Amino acid sequence: MRSTRLRRIDDQMKRILGEALITEVMDPRIGFVTVTGVKVSKEFDTAKVFVSVLGDEHARSETMSGLRSAGPYLQSRIGKAMRLRRIPLLRFIYDDSVERSMHIGQLLRDAEATSGDGAEVADGSDAGSPLADADPNAADPNAGDPPSPDDPEAEPGEERA
Repeated sequence: MRSTRLRRIDDQMKRILGEALITEVMDPRIGFVTVTGVKVSKEFDTAKVFVSVLGDEHARSETMSGLRSAGPYLQSRIGKAMRLRRIPLLRFIYDDSVERSMHIGQLLRDAEATSGDGAEVADGSDAGSPLADADPNAADPNAGDPPSPDDPEAEPGEERA
């Protein structure tokens, strides 16, 4: 388990890198990139910077190349903002979790579309539920019964059978 200090440093570096990539780094190779996480080693010698890139394989490789060349600048930016004794070397790693989650979502939508009853559940209806055919205005058959002695929801002052 990571210490609280390391987690705070990870979060602060993530924020600084995200802001710097948006406002300060002007490399045309860097496309739409999101810093999804940072993990600093215990020795503070390296920091894995996980990034998500919008676009195809070519845009991804161009962005990763631009990030690697902007690494020294981003390290100096971190050094100015965070007063650490040792500024870690940044290693940019492509994070495909967003892409994988979109793929899984598409697979689930495809599965719902192919099953006959899945589409009905997706629209919020209760089709297929045992209560779907019940009359909402019908009287509750258990309405007049006294609470059972084993009923945990019975009020403390209620009479028990």
